[in-house]
Amino acid sequence: MNILETSRLILRTWQEADLDPMALIDQDKKVCQFLPGIGSRSATKAGIERIVAHYKEKGFSLYAVELKSTGEMIGFLGLMTPSFEAHFTPAVEIGWRLSSTHWNQGYATEGAKAVLHYAFTSLNLPEVVSFTVVNNLASRRVMEKIGLQHNTKDDFDHPKLEPNSPLRRHVLYRLSRADYLNNKGIQA
Repeated sequence: MNILETSRLILRTWQEADLDPMALIDQDKKVCQFLPGIGSRSATKAGIERIVAHYKEKGFSLYAVELKSTGEMIGFLGLMTPSFEAHFTPAVEIGWRLSSTHWNQGYATEGAKAVLHYAFTSLNLPEVVSFTVVNNLASRRVMEKIGLQHNTKDDFDHPKLEPNSPLRRHVLYRLSRADYLNNKGIQA
């Protein structure tokens, strides 16, 4: 079922046929660089099952992203609730993971703008957050392009990562519904 459409993308619920392309995306070393624990087909399958369960429980999730022009499934993008406790939880996170062959083409920004619009105007969420590893500059640029704000006081050590992990330190970006509706956010 299609959830959102942009000029170039369809964001939809997951299909059985999505496992193989998503597993290939998760095995790409460029994609895995900042994401520990992915890379195997079984991990991808478990991740998709968690996403589908989240959708059934909450009514929103990370959606499969398909190119309108070709029908190719190129990753996921959408909303999830973090599965850990931190100073900013409970929260709803916007996130994405796209095939590296589709990076630097504006797809993440385009899809994320549509998801933010949906989050604030259809779901009426009070706030959306996003977080990533400090050095994941590409994702941070997307967060900034869609209007999320970073405050260094919000940065945190990810509780699901080992204390000595170089990926443990995360930056947190936020956008409130009020700021979005007051045009401080970048609208779809």
